[in-house]
Amino acid sequence: MSKPTSLSAIKRVSTGVAGLDSILEGGFLSGRSYLVTGDAGTGKTTACIQFLMAGLKQGERAVYVTVDERPGEILQAAGSLDWDLQTYVQEKTLVILDASPYFSGRTAIGEKGIDLSKFVTDLAGYTNKLEATRLVIDPITPLILSAEATFQVQENARAFIHLLQTNLTTTNLLTSHRPANGNHDSTQGIEEFLAAGVIVFSVSQSNKSLIRTLEVKKMRGTAVDPCEISFSIAKGKGMVLLSSEKKPIVVEEPTSQGLEFFELPKD
Repeated sequence: MSKPTSLSAIKRVSTGVAGLDSILEGGFLSGRSYLVTGDAGTGKTTACIQFLMAGLKQGERAVYVTVDERPGEILQAAGSLDWDLQTYVQEKTLVILDASPYFSGRTAIGEKGIDLSKFVTDLAGYTNKLEATRLVIDPITPLILSAEATFQVQENARAFIHLLQTNLTTTNLLTSHRPANGNHDSTQGIEEFLAAGVIVFSVSQSNKSLIRTLEVKKMRGTAVDPCEISFSIAKGKGMVLLSSEKKPIVVEEPTSQGLEFFELPKD
């Protein structure tokens, strides 16, 4: 009988943010689904692009599903940070999918809900053909909203995450909208059923300036102390975590020995 694989032995996938990788013991657990949630303008899409870029730069393949924006707008958002996603699209290592056709002809988002099983089956076809290792769905909210009771949203979330986990082998980053005032939280019920973890993005005002922060609310299989961390968004770098003094957190990368000392064999 084989022994169960320990969490420490499971492969970690870089978030693309060096400081965050350090906090998460190396990054996300491979093959799991994660949620980043927050109000508009808090940095969720930047986090998604940065997550994909970390893999693409290492020769991985990825899929970006955009629900509210057009694919061209995602390329523009990346371009504003000096990230060239278009090259990866042309090389066919990145596929950007527009999910808007699933909502065409409906009078209201969530009126009856979309066919989640068909959506994931279609998505699995793209990810498997591409042999993708990373997936972003931005945002997940319209896919699971329902005009029915809150429990239906919870059931949709549970079903959706289960379908992702059973039909795909990718590491998944999902986004959802969370109003800053906490009212009408459309993510209610999603977090409970996520397979792995939740990161909350916020914007607050301090000394007449706006500060972006993130909180690791839940991270299964990872020992993380509750904390709120400030970050900035910079061209060419994306999210940069800041220390309490508002300085970038520098993570020492392991260095390899470039030269090997040669010794003559002893007689």
